Amino acid sequence: MARLSRSKRLSRTAITVMLAAGLGGCTLAGSTESDPSKKSIDVGFMYDVHAANVWTMDQCESDTVSITLTPFKQFAEIQRGLERGQLDAAMMGYQNLGQMLDNGFEGFRAVSGVYRGGEHIVVRAGSGITSWNDLRGKKIGVPPNSFVEMLLRASLREAGVDVAGVELVPFAGAGPPLQTALRNGEVDALVAWEPNGATAITEGFGAAPPFDIQDGSLGDATSLMYVSSALHGDQQAVDALVSCLRDRTEKLSADTGQWVTALQARTGLGDDVARAAVRTGTMDIALPQASAERIIREFAANGLLSDTSGRVAEFFDYGPLERVTGAPVSELGKG
Repeated sequence: MARLSRSKRLSRTAITVMLAAGLGGCTLAGSTESDPSKKSIDVGFMYDVHAANVWTMDQCESDTVSITLTPFKQFAEIQRGLERGQLDAAMMGYQNLGQMLDNGFEGFRAVSGVYRGGEHIVVRAGSGITSWNDLRGKKIGVPPNSFVEMLLRASLREAGVDVAGVELVPFAGAGPPLQTALRNGEVDALVAWEPNGATAITEGFGAAPPFDIQDGSLGDATSLMYVSSALHGDQQAVDALVSCLRDRTEKLSADTGQWVTALQARTGLGDDVARAAVRTGTMDIALPQASAERIIREFAANGLLSDTSGRVAEFFDYGPLERVTGAPVSELGKG
C-alpha cells in the first residue's frame, strides 16, 4: 500500500451535510442560550445525518446542565475548538483521538459513542460493478486522507485488490462535485458519507453494490463524544451529558419520522433523500475500544498518524456510560 505524506492533514475535510448535498441557501442554526442557574456545556458538532442525537440535544431537560450547541463545518475545526479550550465537548471521529495525541494534546476523554455507519461506496448506475475485483482499473472518487479513504484502502487490501490497480480521484469535501463526477461517468464509483450516497441512489445515477467499505475489519464505528479534561472532572455534568445523548438516541431511533423531520428542518434535504440517508447508519452510544485502535492503526499505516493505538484505553472512560445505562463495560465496547 502506498504511504501518504504525513504533512497532509487527516481531517475529515467534510463540509456540512448541507454543502455535501448541494443545498444552497440553508444556514446553520445558532448556538442555544444557556441557563445561568445550570452548568453550561458547549458541544461542538456537525450536521451529520446520523448525529441527530447530538444536534437535537438542546431538546433535553436537565436540572443540572444547560447544553449549548455550536455547529462547525469540519471535524478539524471541532478538534481545534476542543484543543484551545473553546468547547467542553466535541462530536468527532475515532481518528481524531490519534491526531490530538500527535498534536501533544491529552486534555480530553472519550465518554460515549454517537453513531455507526453512514460511510459507503456507491457505484455508477449501470456500471456492472458487483465485486471488489470489478474495481480493478476503475476510477473511484475519494475525499483525500479521510476516514472513508481508509475504509476503502483497507477493504481493497482485504479483498486482495491492489490499491495501485485502481485510480483514486481526489475530491475535497465530497459533495456536489463528487456526485456530478459519478453522474457524468467521470468516476465509476465514489466513497463518501451521507447524504452523498443516498442522493446518488435516490436520483438514479448511483447504485449500492453488494459489498461495502464498512463490511471489513475496520467496521462501522464512525463517531463518538469527547469531553475536555475540565468537564471530565465534573462527574455529574458528564453523566448528564451522556444521559441526554442516550435519551435523544432512543427517542429518534424509535421514531424515524421525527428523525427525518428534524433532518429536513436542519438541512433542507428532500424527503426521499432524507429517508434513504437515515437508513444507512445507526445512532449508537456504545464505545468500541477495539474499533478505535484499528482505525488509528490504519491511519498510521498510511502515513497520516503516529501509531498511538496502544494508548486508546487511557482516554476511554466507560464510567459515564455504565452509570447512565446500568450496563456492564463488556456490553459497552470495552476491551
